[in-house]
Amino acid sequence: MFFNFGRTTYERKRDEYYTLYQNLGDALLEHDKHVIEANSANCSYINAVPNLSNSKIPSGDFDTKREELTAKLNSYFKYDLEKRTDIITATDKAYQRYIYYKNLAIKEAEEEAKKADEAKKANK
Repeated sequence: MFFNFGRTTYERKRDEYYTLYQNLGDALLEHDKHVIEANSANCSYINAVPNLSNSKIPSGDFDTKREELTAKLNSYFKYDLEKRTDIITATDKAYQRYIYYKNLAIKEAEEEAKKADEAKKANK
């Protein structure tokens, strides 16, 4: 923690929230990448299913199980969409806190500069 030496609490918190904001943005991109891959695989499967011959497989049993698994898969996609919303909300909150601490750090620096100027004037 030597790299925080000489920095105020507001500056440290500002930097921590900015890092969190960036990490959450990266997590969102990674999440979206995985969802796109899953959707692509699902679409490929769905497009291949109509080409299956009903005469060569027991379609009644297969279709029932396929519909069950498709419903389960769709529930996972819905869950992923909810998690994406959670990541976006967390990203927005982290950015808001970053701005809050950024403004506090600026205000604190201005007050320190004002005190330093007053001290210089008092020493003259």
